[in-house]
Amino acid sequence: MEADDQMKKLLSSELLTLRPARLGDKIKIFNWLTNSNLTAEMLGPPTFPDNPVPNWEEFDGDYLDYYFDGSQPMKGRCFVLEYEGQEIGQINYNVINPQRKSTEIDIWLADRKFSGKGLGTEAVKILCNYLERSFDCEAIYVAPSSRNLNAIKSYQKAGFIKTDQLPENFAADYADTIVLVRTANTL
Repeated sequence: MEADDQMKKLLSSELLTLRPARLGDKIKIFNWLTNSNLTAEMLGPPTFPDNPVPNWEEFDGDYLDYYFDGSQPMKGRCFVLEYEGQEIGQINYNVINPQRKSTEIDIWLADRKFSGKGLGTEAVKILCNYLERSFDCEAIYVAPSSRNLNAIKSYQKAGFIKTDQLPENFAADYADTIVLVRTANTL
């Protein structure tokens, strides 16, 4: 019970809570990514023709069940962002490289009405703190399109800086991907 309490404490702030996602959240998280009024700021034409909106099979192939059931925490995990009693988006980390003590994260909000309030920045800070304390991650990467200026500003507010050092086995999602990293040295 103490471990669960410690995890809950690491995954919350006065503003926001990150709830470990469950398998029942998977379709909702898919819809937030692919069918929200923010989707066009991350995926698909006209702005992102190089990164089409995934269909269910593609999403399901990328976000395997362990992201939602916690069975393989070193391979990745999704969390639902909860703000004032509402579910407002998701944040996740991918495979943790124990030799490099690093991982990559991703985040998306469910609706535009939740953007511009610092909630994404807060979620990123909470997840980074959790990864640093729970998995000894020393380098946390994020790789948005350079066209997604709001996301870049949010990551920078959370302590990320642009880097030319790429994570191991890195595959860019965008033709204009920029890589940002948060390390103990950047805080």
